[in-house]
Order: sequence, then C-alpha cells, then structure tokens
Amino acid sequence: MLYSKFRKVFFRILAPVIILSVMVTALAPILPANLSASVQAASNSDNASAANTYHILAVGDSVTAGYEHGFTESSIPYGFVEHVYEQALFHGLRSEYTNFGVLGLRTSGLKRWMDAVVNGTAVKSKDIQSNLRDPRADRIFASSKLLRSAISRSDLIVMTIGGNDMYAVLEKVEEGADQAEATAVLNNALDVYETELESALRLMLSLQPKAKIIVADQYLPIPKPVRIGALVFPLYPEADRLFLQDSVKKLRERLNNVAGRLTKEGKQVKIANAAAAFIDNELAYTSIADGDIHPSKAGYAAMGRAFAKTIWGDYRVVKPKKDGEPVSVVLNGKEMNSLNKPLLVQNRTFVPLRSIAEAMGAAITWNAASQTAAVKLENGTVDITVGAVMIRVNGNPKPLDAPPAFVHPAGKASTLYVPLAALSEGLQFQVVFRETLKTVFINK
Repeated sequence: MLYSKFRKVFFRILAPVIILSVMVTALAPILPANLSASVQAASNSDNASAANTYHILAVGDSVTAGYEHGFTESSIPYGFVEHVYEQALFHGLRSEYTNFGVLGLRTSGLKRWMDAVVNGTAVKSKDIQSNLRDPRADRIFASSKLLRSAISRSDLIVMTIGGNDMYAVLEKVEEGADQAEATAVLNNALDVYETELESALRLMLSLQPKAKIIVADQYLPIPKPVRIGALVFPLYPEADRLFLQDSVKKLRERLNNVAGRLTKEGKQVKIANAAAAFIDNELAYTSIADGDIHPSKAGYAAMGRAFAKTIWGDYRVVKPKKDGEPVSVVLNGKEMNSLNKPLLVQNRTFVPLRSIAEAMGAAITWNAASQTAAVKLENGTVDITVGAVMIRVNGNPKPLDAPPAFVHPAGKASTLYVPLAALSEGLQFQVVFRETLKTVFINK
C-alpha cells in the first residue's frame, strides 16, 4: 500500500521528479505573493545605486523562486538565492539581488525568454512556454526590459533549470515503457537541454560578458529502499529509481559540456554541486513525505552552501551569540567582537560608538560640553549628540529614525551607544539586517 500511495502521489503531483523545477498544477493557487515582489527589482538596500554594489541576479524555475511546501500568499521565501545574498554580505560585498524564478520553466522556455530579452521583444507566457502553470508568468515576462537591465549590470547570475525538461521521460516511465524507449526519450530531452541551455547562457553573456554564472546540477528526491531488519521496503521500483538516478548523472554530464565549452572561451561559468548533499537526505532536505518535491528549509540551506562554496570557496556563519546579545554585527566581512555587546532599543540596534568607529577606520572627536561625538571617515562626518533626535551628516541636520544616542553604564565605566544604522548610513555604508540570522551587515 505504501508503494502504491507513493507512486500515485509521485506521478500525479510531483512530476517531474528530477527537480530544481516544478509542474505546479495543484500548487499554483497558493503561490506566495512575495515571490512576485522580487520581480520589481526593488533594491535590498537603501544605497543600492552605489557604483560599488555587487549585483546578484537569479533566473530559473520554482527552486530559484524559493518555493516551499505549504507556502501561502503571506509566505516569505528563504531559498538558496537568499543564502547566496547573505554570503555576499558576509564577504564584505555591498550587495543587492533580484529574482526572476518562474514556476514550471523549462530550458527551452528559458532560451526563448532570453531571445526576447536580448531582442527587446514584448512577450506573454504563451510565447515562452505553453501551459506554464505560474499565474505570475505574464507579469514576470512583461518585465523583460527590467531583466535585460538586471543582466547587463549583474556581477553574479545564479540558476536552477532543467528538471522540467525531464517530464516526458517520467511519462514514459509511468507508462511502463521498456528501457530502450525511455532511453530514446531521455536522450532527446538531454539534447534539447544541452543545446537550449548553452544558447540561453550565451544570450545572457552577450549582455554582460563579465558576469559569473553558476548553474546547479539536479538532485533526485526518491529515497533508497527502506530497510527494517531483514525486510526491504522500496518506495519506488528500484529499476526505475536507478534509471532516473542515471538520468541525473547524464544531465550533469551535459551541464559539464556546456560549462566546459564556455570556460574554454574565457567565460565564468561554473556548476554548483547541489545534488550531493541530498543523497541519503531526501526526506530531510525535501518535502517528499508531504507529497512535494521542493527543498525544505534544510534543503535550501544545503543548496546555499553548495553555491557559496562554488562562488567563494566557503560558507560563513556568525559565532554563537552570548546570553543577552540580540544581534551579531558583521562589518566589511568581519564579525565584531566588542566587550560591550550591541543593544536592542525599540527594535533598533545600538552599538558602542568607539568600537564601531574604530572598526570602520573612522576618527572620533568628543565635545564634552555639548555631549557630541564627531565621527569622520574619508570625506564624511556624522555628528551625534547624546539625547538629540537629530544628527548632522556633513553639517546637514537629519532626523533620527531611532531613539537618540545614550550613555550606558557598565560597572564603573560608561559607554556611549549610538544607533547603528544612522551612523553607518551617514558615513555611506550599506546597512542590512537579516532577521533569519539575527545579524546586521555593514559594508562600505
């Protein structure tokens, strides 16, 4: 019964299996509205127009969009793209990201989309891919000019694509076709995938040849047979599972071919090995037990690690917080370790002035009579007065969007605490608070 139930759910709801994709007939009505917000290309910082901003672009299918099982319209994605963005901040990069993930997108649809983007052609969903299940599709494709701009300024492009290409293969397996017939359909799908992916990447690179492109390989969400003592309970016919597992390997080989050719031409195209982490972790890293092949939070975190290691060679985290420490502070890629911990006042982060100023490389001048600290860095100056609701930025008054600076007693000593965002932004730093990490990133 378990096998029968799994197989029925698997092919009716979950196909295609080889994911980083989705056919979301049953899920489309509850797509999170938040996913569409990323298509507005709204900056994730107040200073995103700065010349030194590191631009991250995500293009691909539902896994790129960050979809999770059980999402509703109020859900906020925290997929691998968000992990990549956080890692950019960890590396001291003043960053922003834009996400153009489309549910159900195939590689051929991606290629047609890139054709339209490069040629400046107005398109609708039906022009890109028939029967596309994403209800946001027309709105997203109408933003092709926005995507062209995002590609043209991108430093990094991250992508998941290809799983939906395998739908025809899965149909053959479900029909009980012999292996020769299924293999013929597979080879055709692989040929289309390789050709269309390379064309799509070349179109992107024609707009921004210096961009670094990272494409994830595919993982298989089908767990191995479950063993209980001497008994073995296959959740899926083993011959079919092994065939699909081999299909994943062949898809990776085609991806290697594409990346290899472009790399030989001097392009920066790499593969994130996202699949490896899912092996033997299918139940923990996906929602397959709930009838959904999408990554769970743990699965997206694993993908984020794979992307980060491919891009930067590591995956960074903050140190465990001490008791009473509300947030961590990472300045220009280095976590601050002050004896005086940050404080949270009315949901605003306050830090000891001297510690943050020294870490920024700024000079402090203290006027005891007026209880004012002048913080100078390069050509910028911020004047902060204890108890004042205004600060001065380069001599110009600016109202505080936070409680005023205050003196905090610490034993026999006292420390001047200032609102972190006001000081940092006044000195032209990017300030990003990531609730997911309880961490404030400050990057010049």
